Amino acid sequence: MDPSSGTAVDLTGTPAGIYGAHISRLAPPTNRFARLAAPVARRVYGRDMPEAAAHGHHPRLLRALMLFNRSVEKEDVVPRRLKELASLQAAALIGCPWCLDFGSHAARGQGISDDQLLHLHEAQESGLFDADEVLVIAFTAGMTATPPQVDDELVAAVRERFGVKGLLELTHMVAWENHRSRVNVALGLEADGFSEGAACARPQVPQRSGLSG
Repeated sequence: MDPSSGTAVDLTGTPAGIYGAHISRLAPPTNRFARLAAPVARRVYGRDMPEAAAHGHHPRLLRALMLFNRSVEKEDVVPRRLKELASLQAAALIGCPWCLDFGSHAARGQGISDDQLLHLHEAQESGLFDADEVLVIAFTAGMTATPPQVDDELVAAVRERFGVKGLLELTHMVAWENHRSRVNVALGLEADGFSEGAACARPQVPQRSGLSG
């Protein structure tokens, strides 16, 4: 949903990647692991997951990605709400339509408000985010920049707030979303309707054809 118009942001129609241009023409993966993973995705998310289906053609990679995803997203020191904010900020900076669509849906599930989703890129100025949220968003932005722009002061602030273990958790969460978003863009995965009719965080990258914000 765009704050200036009050309508949902259209994240569909983004240019497909080399693989993504043909992903809809591929037969679904038929190996045993992909067949087992599909109903798990439907049970957890209520639908088939194109991200899992794409990686289902390479069972070893899919298995490794699922295990790492579970480890990184597990709530330990850093609350899940903050991890979802970090993921969403990274996805917005990279411009991954699928990740913004799903990430906004996941963030709402953790209590992130529509106003916060719509003002993610003005976190400090908006006054809608608390100190922890602003810190996590700033750390994510620094890590996701190319080249990364994470100075000693920023790292020290995260370490002071969450400890060394929390610093490691957050760092890997941001790096993991960078991985997911860049892979999904390269595979041409588009928005899948998770945030249809609802507020959705906007991309914070130069607009590409078909990606409106």
